[in-house]
Amino acid sequence: MSIHFRKFLAASLLVTTVCVQPIVGRTAVDPYPNGCVSCHVLDKSKGKDERLSVALQQWTAGKIEPGLLAKSKASAPAGLTLKGKHPAADDSLEDIPGACLDCHDTGSKKAPPFSRLLHLVHLVGGTNNAYVTTYKSDCMSCHKLSTQTGEWTMPSGPEK
Repeated sequence: MSIHFRKFLAASLLVTTVCVQPIVGRTAVDPYPNGCVSCHVLDKSKGKDERLSVALQQWTAGKIEPGLLAKSKASAPAGLTLKGKHPAADDSLEDIPGACLDCHDTGSKKAPPFSRLLHLVHLVGGTNNAYVTTYKSDCMSCHKLSTQTGEWTMPSGPEK
């Protein structure tokens, strides 16, 4: 991918986020300040446990939902065969998603790169995707834009 195309994509994302997506006011409270762990929570009122620690227990036991496995395979680097079981990674739960990047970094050859996998998981599937319907595919639920520096960051921390 050329550098000019990457710059065009970055600019397009910024314009879409700022102009088209609902804008959170400068003084408004961010409803998802901790990124992943702000949404992946235990919701007793709905009887849902979306915590990543719970998901990781399932994945390490080889219980990966078929749709997630398909997206994982689609985002895996060429030549990598996923076997449908995540290796033990309990130590990663203290810094989500930062510690995930130890294996899932951009150039990873041993696991699907985090950005490719998570964008597939969260942005594909239309009305069948809870992130699309509940969080309106808002990039700023995960990515944070500094109004001082113009830089994007992604918060990372322990599960609550």
